[in-house]
Amino acid sequence: MAAMPLEWVGSLYFFIQSNQIQLSNLYKDQKLRLYRALNSALSESSENCEGSIEILKIHTSDVNLILYLKFCSQRLCQRFLQDYKEHRVHERIQNNLESDFSQGTVQVTLELKVDTATLDDLLDKEDQCLKHIASLKPTYQKDDELVELDSMFTNMTLDLNAEINNAASSESSSTNSTPNSLHSNMNVPTETSTFQFQDQEYVDIPLTSEHRQKFATLVGKNWKKVGRSLSLTCRALRDPAIENLAFDYNSEGLYEQAYQLLNRFMMGEGKKATLKRLVEALVENELNNIVEALLTEKQNGLK
Repeated sequence: MAAMPLEWVGSLYFFIQSNQIQLSNLYKDQKLRLYRALNSALSESSENCEGSIEILKIHTSDVNLILYLKFCSQRLCQRFLQDYKEHRVHERIQNNLESDFSQGTVQVTLELKVDTATLDDLLDKEDQCLKHIASLKPTYQKDDELVELDSMFTNMTLDLNAEINNAASSESSSTNSTPNSLHSNMNVPTETSTFQFQDQEYVDIPLTSEHRQKFATLVGKNWKKVGRSLSLTCRALRDPAIENLAFDYNSEGLYEQAYQLLNRFMMGEGKKATLKRLVEALVENELNNIVEALLTEKQNGLK
């Protein structure tokens, strides 16, 4: 019987530095958010194939954040190297840092190393890069701390998907028994959907990541009040969802709690998670200053 081919496995050290953000301090203070931002940027090169590119450890130094990455697919390792060479990895990390940490323009300096070899000098020689990566076999498992963060994300996703499925099932049953004349009240924006705020008309659109980031930055301790207003028409936020978010992200601070609240609303409602609904919840809680900040984007106003 022919021998089975050995699994392709390799690893490297991924150095990240930014002049705008002290990443080492940020990782100590806001570990969950930074890990999520980095993991999300890397997962795009893995084609969302679980475990093909994995962060096993995160080290900190005075100037660098150092990720120890494991690769379990030569093809996806090649994809990562190509994305890195063409600066797509840089752009994803920069975009995530700007969005998640309320930064203006963030520039990052990246470097790939295997032992004494700097892979940045060899990117035009892909075979050599792959040989270096394959020569460094991981000798330890993923840090327990990172495993715990992964587990937290998985549990959140599973819980939310279950709630969304239950809500969809209930809504389907309700729709089947509801007169057609009532169906027009659904909060699904059309091309001409608009709403009024301070005598100005605005286009109603599905919420974006920019709205989520700005809301989380500005709402502060009022995030729960807004959440309770949204929960009146959103099953994913009904009790005890908001208190669970408060408990789960207490150590991460108000920004993360608010971010997760609106993220849950957006995932639970899909295209029905609109700007109008968020504005109404903010106005109800006398947070017009946040509405004004959300409506500064040019595409929202009708002028």
